Amino acid sequence: MQMLLVWAIRFVENFAEDILAAHAEYLDVHGRLPDRKNAGERPQAHRHRTGELEPRVVAYLEELEQRGEGLPGRRRDDGQLEIAWTHLSAVLSCSSTFRRNATGRLVLESGLPISEHIYLDAPVVGLLEGRPWRENRITYSEAPQFARLLSTACFIVVAYLSGARAGEVLNLRRGCVEHDQATGLWLMTGLYFKGAVDQDGNKIPEGRVRSDPWVIIEPVANAIAVLERLHPHQLLFPAKIEPFRRRSKRSKRLGEARNDQRIAADLAAFTTWVNAECVRHGRTDQIPDDGRGRLTVGRFRRTLAWFIRRRPRGLIAASIQYGHAHTQMLQGYAGDYDSGFPDEYAFEEWLYRLECLAEDEQQLAEGEHVSGPAADTYRHRVTEASRQFAGRVLTSERQARDLVGNPLLQVHHGRGMTCVLNPATAACQLRGTIDDPLVTPDTDDCRPRCPNLARTDRDIEYVRHQVAELEEIVSDPLAPPIRHERERHELARLQAILDAHERDTR
Repeated sequence: MQMLLVWAIRFVENFAEDILAAHAEYLDVHGRLPDRKNAGERPQAHRHRTGELEPRVVAYLEELEQRGEGLPGRRRDDGQLEIAWTHLSAVLSCSSTFRRNATGRLVLESGLPISEHIYLDAPVVGLLEGRPWRENRITYSEAPQFARLLSTACFIVVAYLSGARAGEVLNLRRGCVEHDQATGLWLMTGLYFKGAVDQDGNKIPEGRVRSDPWVIIEPVANAIAVLERLHPHQLLFPAKIEPFRRRSKRSKRLGEARNDQRIAADLAAFTTWVNAECVRHGRTDQIPDDGRGRLTVGRFRRTLAWFIRRRPRGLIAASIQYGHAHTQMLQGYAGDYDSGFPDEYAFEEWLYRLECLAEDEQQLAEGEHVSGPAADTYRHRVTEASRQFAGRVLTSERQARDLVGNPLLQVHHGRGMTCVLNPATAACQLRGTIDDPLVTPDTDDCRPRCPNLARTDRDIEYVRHQVAELEEIVSDPLAPPIRHERERHELARLQAILDAHERDTR
């Protein structure tokens, strides 16, 4: 699902301005279509005084000729091209009957070819890897389709990166995001449905307003800002985007928000469009089939929890660090256990630690050497954790949160070191409080004299790589003296770690 997010962010950050402009023009033209009623109101076409329309038509035809474009048209069922007279009437703000008079003959006798499409005037300025993301401008018929794709992209960004449940995202309303200047945090308010009950314990179907907002990151705020510009509805994800579209009289559904089935269909359409574009342009960044069947909305929170845990130093897209999302979501308001997200994260944490411990046990069985003050504790925890937890079945995600605090599972691998965590003696700044089962060490800020340190042969390989790089720097006579001395001191420290690992044969 990583490429799904990448393309969604491209829509929000790169394509949105073009789509918003084209969709606004589409709505304006539709509102001026003659000979029909729009949402119960008369079209905006008006009568021109004698002699007024002809100069407008001449200017319009000259503009088309200068741009090298043909007349707006469409292909009939019999394959023949015909002029889109209704669209011309809307653009020129006149009645469609003008095609039968002398002014209409100016169009027929202009000599301009008839185009197969009705291109809108909104230019394409968005770039994809330095090039325009479209060869041609968006057409009239494409505008509502791209609006739907953009809305879906916004849903992907919000659902993927906020940690809110699908129903909570689909019921977000205009004005739900604010930026707290004092803390620098982006906050998102909304409804919650799971566990929403009245004083008598009865479920509240319409949900309740969260007492605490979600803490979100800026790309989520940007996606919501795009939605607020896309349409005038109060709900950010309405069932129908265009205001003139009404619910079918045969529909039995009363709600105005998009439901899970519709958003699932939108996700499928988004994936289809992206992959078709990739094939057409020979791109290799398609959205792959992950083998888990149709993409449903319930998978977004689990995917975010997986990536926060498995790729803490990786990139989502657009330089969003998972570590930043971790801090915002698990230690901010969105980390409230009523939201349910910390339990999902705990489940992924549980699975990840068991996978790591299984690998650790295999390495020990194959003779891996471990050094450092916590080496004995490391060996004990790895052996005992495998014996105690292998094959264990969890019945709930909340149970994973409780079990992940077990001391046997407090083995955290970093770069060139392994933390066998004892929160009471840890020298680093812990992430979370000592009594929180999800507390973790800051392995990026490991202190050399910490009693929780252990180093496996895998860690030592990383240290050897660092030593090789520093030896090259220290041997460079052109290196600045201050840097030379600093790197020489670090090289001595790392060499001492290697020597200690070789001496320690416990």
